[in-house]
Amino acid sequence: MPLLEVSSNLVLTDAEKMNCLQTLSKAAAELLDKPEAVVMTAWHASRMTFGGSESDTLHLAVSAVRMPEDAPQRLTPELTERLHLATGVVAERIFITYTDVPPTHWGWKGKTLG
Repeated sequence: MPLLEVSSNLVLTDAEKMNCLQTLSKAAAELLDKPEAVVMTAWHASRMTFGGSESDTLHLAVSAVRMPEDAPQRLTPELTERLHLATGVVAERIFITYTDVPPTHWGWKGKTLG
């Protein structure tokens, strides 16, 4: 049940945002070995600074149930590259955080997963 949420100060068209989200959806399914049917992505436009600068920046929050321990090390280079290709934001201005959610804390279809 991966959820990938982008927060960014980028000014993009809806089509560009959707392209980025679809890229992330496919990547998460592939890299976490999950069916894409259970991957959710979201885009949040936000006022942001990094290092005191309003230059293009983004934060990707990745949450998943039973995330493999090595997932952050495996996913960070790949997700950073895909985000760069989809948005043009340089790696130095991309942050990624990971949350491994216990199955008892993730609800779907009216019940929790654990």
